[in-house]
Amino acid sequence: MKFVIENLSKNSGRLGYLVQQDTGKQFKTPLLLQTTKGGSIPYLSREVFDHVSKDCHVLQMSLATMDHMKEALTLFKGGLSGFVGFKDYPTVLTIRDPCETMPNGSNDKDIVPLFTRRGKETISPEKYIELVETFKPDIYQGLNDADTNFDSAKKRIQKSVDRTEIFMRFCYEQHSKSEILKKSCLFVPIAGGYNTFNRSQSIKDARANGGDLCGGYIFEGFHNYGLSASEVTSEQLLPIMAHCLKELLADSKPIMLPGAYTPLLVLELIKMGVDMFDSSYAYCAAVNFKALSFSWEEKEFNVNDTPFIDITDDCLREDFTPLLKDCLCLACQKHNRAYIHHLYKTSELLGPILLMIHNLHHLMQFFKKIHESIAADSLDNLIQLIKYQGGDKVVEYRITANTKVISKAGLGKGFVESKS
Repeated sequence: MKFVIENLSKNSGRLGYLVQQDTGKQFKTPLLLQTTKGGSIPYLSREVFDHVSKDCHVLQMSLATMDHMKEALTLFKGGLSGFVGFKDYPTVLTIRDPCETMPNGSNDKDIVPLFTRRGKETISPEKYIELVETFKPDIYQGLNDADTNFDSAKKRIQKSVDRTEIFMRFCYEQHSKSEILKKSCLFVPIAGGYNTFNRSQSIKDARANGGDLCGGYIFEGFHNYGLSASEVTSEQLLPIMAHCLKELLADSKPIMLPGAYTPLLVLELIKMGVDMFDSSYAYCAAVNFKALSFSWEEKEFNVNDTPFIDITDDCLREDFTPLLKDCLCLACQKHNRAYIHHLYKTSELLGPILLMIHNLHHLMQFFKKIHESIAADSLDNLIQLIKYQGGDKVVEYRITANTKVISKAGLGKGFVESKS
């Protein structure tokens, strides 16, 4: 993958595009990666996803949900995207599933823990490179220790940086020797938690040893994924990223932050120069029974407008309006709030399907608006609109776990029981 900067603005971030080498397809940045589980868009078949978008998207795949597919992929000759039914879609291979909370601990000197549906697995540098060579993604991240968050101690943060440097030495060596890996773009991890000194140490090592092998940078270690990413605040994250980006933006390489960051924080990061995000925010909202409803259009806001519609609310029982009045997604065009509330009550599988259709469509349209705003150098206006939504108080976009429990007889059929 090749990264090209098309437009650079001090006040609105940067517009660019990723170019897929084999096909020449271009993908605009800031880019919304489509998060997958086991290679599939959560809750959606390929045919249903085509109703969400006809465009070709970049797929984010995680080893946490796909490592068991190694043997099948070894025998399959059609490539990773073809194996999962999205032929010719570019792929980004990450280690962790951004949709699920990653437990702390389980670290060891020579391995990285991988939390899968089968339980905890371990990955050594040798095993990791072997997996990447089997998957053959367009982009893959380097092996790293990302087990840090806002509450991590200095000793844990320093260990994450030291272990990441050791892992990356092996990745650099293997990437330079392997003919298979040369066809993939290596995103170098920047570790260091919320410590500017440690982040600078990680950046210095990446530049000194990554060199021409580095195709981009990926920042982890700010949260434990899942809902914890939506709890990260601007006050916590932006000073650290401002410090790091000051050192990295001159490299003109794409920068990625995985996780379910809030729409407001995404905008603020884009303004600073971050290029790639994922769609796990849409999933985290859907599995907690929330439909995205924040607006990016200038309009007369209602005092009752909220960034989410909680479809568990009994007030929706006789609300026969769409989730959003002007939304063109399949869920809003064909169904109404009362019906989706009924699906929740009866634990029908169609419920989360419709919410994922709506939430993904909403995020995609949001990113189109972002592109327009950067091109017009008006991202600040969009930030203010998203931040206040026509009111005086900052809107809360954090996704909270829905603790309402469906009848036990219905669990596992459609909507799942949320964890508090």
